[in-house]
Amino acid sequence: MNPSHVFAVKRAISIYAPALFSAIRYGRQVAHRRRNLRLQSGLTPWKEAFVRKFGSVVQGGPFAGMMFHHRDVANVYLPLLSGSYEAETHGFIETALQRGPKVIADVGCEDGYIAVGLALRAPDAKVFAFDILSMARDKCRALAGINKVDGQVTVGGECTPETLNTICSDRSLVFCDCEGYELDLLDPDKVPALKNADIIVELHDFMRTDVAITPTVLSRFAATHEITVTGLKRRSADEFPCLSILPREMRAQALHEDRVEYQQWAYLKAKNW
Repeated sequence: MNPSHVFAVKRAISIYAPALFSAIRYGRQVAHRRRNLRLQSGLTPWKEAFVRKFGSVVQGGPFAGMMFHHRDVANVYLPLLSGSYEAETHGFIETALQRGPKVIADVGCEDGYIAVGLALRAPDAKVFAFDILSMARDKCRALAGINKVDGQVTVGGECTPETLNTICSDRSLVFCDCEGYELDLLDPDKVPALKNADIIVELHDFMRTDVAITPTVLSRFAATHEITVTGLKRRSADEFPCLSILPREMRAQALHEDRVEYQQWAYLKAKNW
């Protein structure tokens, strides 16, 4: 089922059977947490082996070599340390970095993986990291310090359209993973500077039932950007040699991120750069 069909079904259920919709959504959340708990628990011995060998250094992907947060084994997330996390965006990131951004904004920075990684890859760029959660902001600041880019990375709370328009200037890159807020933020009528900015966005159609996020957001940039959309891609452990220390039957599990099958990301490459 493609994303537009999924959206139509979800919207119909939410309108005509709201109690059922709430029950389904709650059930999915519970199932998601249980699946992740099973996956992570099963990986515990191998996470211990991974950390003994590699420590907290990211081993692959666009941010290979970055020092990540030291965590107890139960909270180690192998897709981050192996570098396989959101592999769908890796090509987008490499292309955007080759264009030499001067300003980078990471909206929904969480623990700083993307913001600090981009700062390391683009040392001459000013990096702004935003998150509405104070704990996430603290972690992002800490990670910037660990990697000695704290003077390059500015961490803030809510990123309003006005804020984004103020910081985006010539050759800006916006990385957006903000749980549906992209619908409100990525609007060139509200943020004119986005017309000339590169944008990498994780699209969260499953967060809304009143509007289809993907076609709405992408249509706003059809005239000003070259747009590439990708869905989930099958990962191969062969692309991440660090996983060879795990038994072969555990490697796919170490790559698993438990995402909805219709998850999509987009790279909006500004024509006027």
